[in-house]
Formats: sequence, structure tokens, C-alpha cells
Amino acid sequence: MKKVIKGILTFMLCFALVIPVYMTRAEESKAEFYLEEPSGEIQLYSFDNNGKLPVSGVRYDKFRRWDPVASTSSYPNMGMGMKYIVGDDKNPDGGGKWRYVYCLEFSKDSPEGGLSMEYVGWANRQVSYALYYGAVYYGYPCRYAPYSTGDWQMDYYVTQAAIHILNGEFTLAAMQKGMNASNATQAEKNLAYDRISRFVSDAQNPGNYGGFTSDGWLDMNHCTFSLEGYQDSWYYDNGKYLSGGKFKANFKSYYGYDFREQITDYAVQVPQEASVKKNGIQTYADFQVAVGEGQYKKWQLTGYTVPVNVKVSLPRYWGGGIYKYRGGENIQKVCFLTWGTSGGTSTFSKSVQLHIQKVKQNLKIYKTDGETGAPLSGAKFSLWAYDGKNYSKKAGDFSDNKDGSYTCVGIDYTQTVGGYFLIREDQAPETYDKKYICENSADENDYAVYGGREIRMNENGFYSEKTENPLMFRDKKLIPQANLEVMKYDIDTGENLEAAEFCVSEWDKTREKYKEESIQKLEYDPVTQLFKTKSPLVRTEENQGKFMVKETKLPQGYHCPWSQEILVEKPGVITMQLKAPNYPGRTITVTKRILREEITWEHGNPVFFFRITGKDRNGESHGYHCWIELRQEMMEQQEGEYLVGTARVTDIPAGMYEITELEDTSRYILTDIISQTDNVSVDKKLAETVNGIQKIQGKALADLEWKDGSILFENRKTDYKEYSDTAVAVNHFQKTGLPKEP
Repeated sequence: MKKVIKGILTFMLCFALVIPVYMTRAEESKAEFYLEEPSGEIQLYSFDNNGKLPVSGVRYDKFRRWDPVASTSSYPNMGMGMKYIVGDDKNPDGGGKWRYVYCLEFSKDSPEGGLSMEYVGWANRQVSYALYYGAVYYGYPCRYAPYSTGDWQMDYYVTQAAIHILNGEFTLAAMQKGMNASNATQAEKNLAYDRISRFVSDAQNPGNYGGFTSDGWLDMNHCTFSLEGYQDSWYYDNGKYLSGGKFKANFKSYYGYDFREQITDYAVQVPQEASVKKNGIQTYADFQVAVGEGQYKKWQLTGYTVPVNVKVSLPRYWGGGIYKYRGGENIQKVCFLTWGTSGGTSTFSKSVQLHIQKVKQNLKIYKTDGETGAPLSGAKFSLWAYDGKNYSKKAGDFSDNKDGSYTCVGIDYTQTVGGYFLIREDQAPETYDKKYICENSADENDYAVYGGREIRMNENGFYSEKTENPLMFRDKKLIPQANLEVMKYDIDTGENLEAAEFCVSEWDKTREKYKEESIQKLEYDPVTQLFKTKSPLVRTEENQGKFMVKETKLPQGYHCPWSQEILVEKPGVITMQLKAPNYPGRTITVTKRILREEITWEHGNPVFFFRITGKDRNGESHGYHCWIELRQEMMEQQEGEYLVGTARVTDIPAGMYEITELEDTSRYILTDIISQTDNVSVDKKLAETVNGIQKIQGKALADLEWKDGSILFENRKTDYKEYSDTAVAVNHFQKTGLPKEP
């Protein structure tokens, strides 16, 4: 015990220096009720047990003797003062209470008036028992209810009387004798005696020292510590998020008595990014965990568990410390429950977890016209998560709010790497380019690599490290454009043709006709066997989207150059596929027949003349002449009643043609016209009768668009007078606009 006392004394003398600090902090607490401590481990302070304490008291003389007999151990005067430590009510850990102190020498004067008492030693185990279970604070009853009288002042008296007896100053019987001589009522005397006798009996019973060591120390290792009052929730307050409820220390000593005021160290440990907000100035004050708004939102991105660890410590061994006034020997020694340091420290820890729930975010983007800034609806967007190499996982689709804004909801930060996402435009508004206007080269590069705009998510929402306004998508209105593909082929066989040439000219709105000069010549692609434009034809205000495609060179053997007017009006670039058929030159076969018996060769060879006129399918006019000469040698070559001759006109442009026989042949009249192909029709009517033979007038109409035509003309001889020679001469001339005549 000597080592223990020496250690305690050293500790107490050192602790005396702390009192002014506590008093200053207590006074400051009037101006601000709670303090916020920095992050990390928080070291606070406790109820002071200074080695030099001022003691004062008030009189309690309910059981005082008023006779003139001197107070002795056999007949003690039981009047006494209720002593307490001056200034305890100012200590934040005291909670406005004064700790009681108790005298150990009843026969000496009471230490009243704030006398400074110094530590001198330790009381016995039984006195320590009384100090622990008796009245501890001014105005409060005995801790252990069976010792309480129901009157806090009388409870002090009970505790003080028991301490005098347990300290060996007088006996229980002597105490009763002195108390009975007072003016208290018998009931009060009986009640006080009952509690004191029970107190003394229990203190002297070794079986009641379960919380004490064998040499008389009260062991704080029997304390229990828990945290109450907190909630696993958060609320926002003035720029910070505070944990719900308040962490309240529940520190109970042996038999469950609140011992918080004796805690010497109360360390709260939270993550460095958090802080502790105390709601009082006491060592064990209730507290909350505080997290700055920015940090809280960061933790919300992934969800976070905030560990809170509270470590409580106080000296392990407690007992009755004896204090003495050094200014005079006639002042009683006093004692109160205090601690020693030789047994080390009793430490208790409690850890709890506060959870910050993961919060998903919503993303709103905007679509506008690149020139006017007008909001655009009707687009489709999707959001993609980054996998560390590419944007391979679809995170969601945007809904069209119909006002130019689009929203994607429930975006989870943990579904991507580094918070990176990609916005892709899957469909542009009608008449707009699907590729939005890229804001800079980095934006252009992202579109080229990933097909969209890269954005990043953090606690404040979405942003871009590359683009100033990444949530705005501006679209260009599509200009109507067209690529041409012309298939050139033979109308009869369907065979593709190469040896052609096509040119494109555009409309001139001012002159209201197509320009003479072409703007583009089509190129032949041997792979696809198509003639194609080099670049798209672009609609402008001047050309109004009207273009003329003309065949400017025909393959050999073909007529009727192809042309087609096109109108480019659909926004965007389209491909127009055109078919350009070519029509080979057609042939008209004209056949003449006459009766063999009507031929008189001395009259000369019968010669018949025909005219062919019409327009091709392009509306161009054409005219041809041909003749048929029947010769005498044909008589041996042919059989039957008719002699037949034929003429063919070839390389006629496809179209509609009229075939008529000229009336220049002497002695013969036209008697019939007969179609020999289904594309030739005959229009004929009766005319006069010549020498008993019916003459007709008529013509044939040949549709040569799709195939050749054939027609037969029949003649009869009506005049046998005189003799003559063949009178036909043939001249040939070069074509100057019309095909060469036979």
C-alpha cells in the first residue's frame, strides 16, 4: 500500500495544475453549448480529483445534542455539517453537483469556509465501501437505495455516521446514545438508526466486497460501457451531414451506478474525413459524427461504412482518499472517493458502424438546333459504362421529356470504371444529322473512337474534362443530298451496257430552266456495273433540288438517249437508283406482192415506192423512203400465183411510225394492206373501182418501241397499154438531220 499511496500522491499533486483550465472551459461553455472537435482521436477531460481541494459545508443539526456535556467517543454529539468540495458545480463533468466529503475525526472542528485540504493518505476498506454506496453528491440520496431514508440531508447524516463508526471513532451503540439525546422525533431516530446499522453491518460483511480487491480497492474493471441514443441515419444541417440521434455514454460501475463523471479519458475515433461534434463540454458529453457535404456526397457514390470507435478509461483502483488542513491540528481530516494510479488504467471500448447508403444519380441532357438554339425532341440517346478499355455495357436509355430535354435515371457510379460514361445518340430528330456538332477536337476524337461523348460522374453530378458544356447536344439540320447510281442496259436483253456517258445539270431558279453546262459527269464502276456520281448532289435555294440527268453519249447501235429529271428534297444523304434503258435500232420490213399473170415484162419492171415517217420515244421526228423492184428472174425463183418483193429499213430509232405506199407506180393500184406482226396496225378504206378492180386507200402504223415491224402491200394491174422501160434512178446523200435514206 505504501507504493500505491506514493503513486496516488504524485498523481494528485500533478493534477492540481489542471483545475484552472477546467474552470476556464466551463465558463466558456456558457457562451456556446457544444463544441466541435477536429477529426481523428479526440482526447477530452474529466471530473478533477485534485490533490488540494477547498472544502466547505452547511450545518445539519437534526440529531445534535444541546446538553452541555462534552462530546466523547462513548457519548458523541451527533450534530454535524454537510461538507462538500467548493467549485464542483462549476466543473463540466459534475453536472452542477457538489461532491460530498466526510469527516474522520468527530471530536475536532469541522473544515468549513472553503479551507484548502491536502491529500495525506487512504482510509480503510469499510470507509471506502461507505463512500461508494452512501450519499455521493449534495442534494442526492444514498446510491444504494436500502441505505436511503428518503431525505437527502438525512442520507448524508447516515453516511457520515456510518463512516465514523467504520473508521473506529465510536460504536454504533454510542452513536445511538448520542442521537437519542437530540430533539429529533422518535420516528426519525428509528429510521436513521435502522439505515446506519444496516450500512455498518453490510460494510463489515466480507461477502459484500465483490467489486473490491482483497486489500480494499474498488476495482473499476467491473464497470460496463455502452453507447446509446445514436441512430444509423444522417440529416443535413448548415453545410454538413450529422449522424442521427446522439451518442450517449452509458458507463456503469459495480452494482450499475452511473460513474461517467469519473472518466478521465474519453477518446472518439472516426475516419480522417469526418469529425466529432460534441453536444456539451463534459468529458463524456453526447456527440454526433459530422461529415462535410462534399465528402458525404463522395461516399454516397459507392456507399460507405463510417466506423466510430469510443475508448473510455479511468484509473482502475478507487478508495477513500484522506485530506487534511495544514493550517491547524484542530481541523478534522476528511475523505471522499478518489483513485490511485498503481493499478494502471481500466479501459473500455465500443465500436459501432454508421452507414451512408449508396445513392444513384439522374442525368438530364439537352438537344437543340445548332443554328437557332431551338429545343428538339424526337431523338434517342443511350448511356454506356466504361469497362477500362471500352464502353461495352449499356447503363440505360434516356427518356424524351418532349421539351428538348432527355433524362436517364438510376445511374450507379459502381457500374463503371473511374466514373466514366459515354452518351450515344442512337437516333436524331427527324430532318437532323445523327452526328451532333462536336465542340472541339477532343470531342471529335471521342466520337470517332467511341461513337459518342465521354462524361464523368462525381459527387456533384456529371461533368467533362474535355468539353465545357457536355450535357448540351447541338444538331445540324440535314441538307437534302443525293448520290446517283444509274444502271445502263439493253431494253430487249437486259444486258448491262458500258459505252455510254451521263452528265448532270442543275435547275436555275432565276431563269426557270436547267443550266446548259453540266455540274458533274458520272463515272462507271466496273464492279457494280453502274454509273455513279463522284459527290452528292446538294439541294440549294437556287436549284430547288431539281437536277437533270442526261445520256450524252450512246453505245453503238442504240438510239433514243435517256434522260430523267430528279428532285432532291428528303433531308440527309440518300442514294437514288435510276434505270436507263437503251433501245437498239429497229427494222421495218415492207413486202410487196402482185399476181404473176398480170405482169407484162415488156412494160418494164414493176417498181413500188414507200414512205416511213414518225417520232421516236423521245419525240424526235424521223423520215425514210424505200422501194421494191420486181424483176423477171424472180419468176424462176418463186412459185405460186404471186410474185413477191421485200425491202427493209434498218436502224430506226424506237418509236411510232406510219408506213404508206406512194402512188407513183404506173398501171398498178393498191388493193390491200396486211399486217404481218402484232405491233403493226392497218387503217384502210375502199376507194373507186378501176377497170373493175376495187382500189383502197390506207396506211400502216408500226409501234417499234419494243420490236421490229412487218407489213404487206398488195397491188393489181389495171392498164395494159403501150410499152415502156423501167424508169427508176437512185441517188444517195449524207444524213443532215434525218437518217440516211436507202
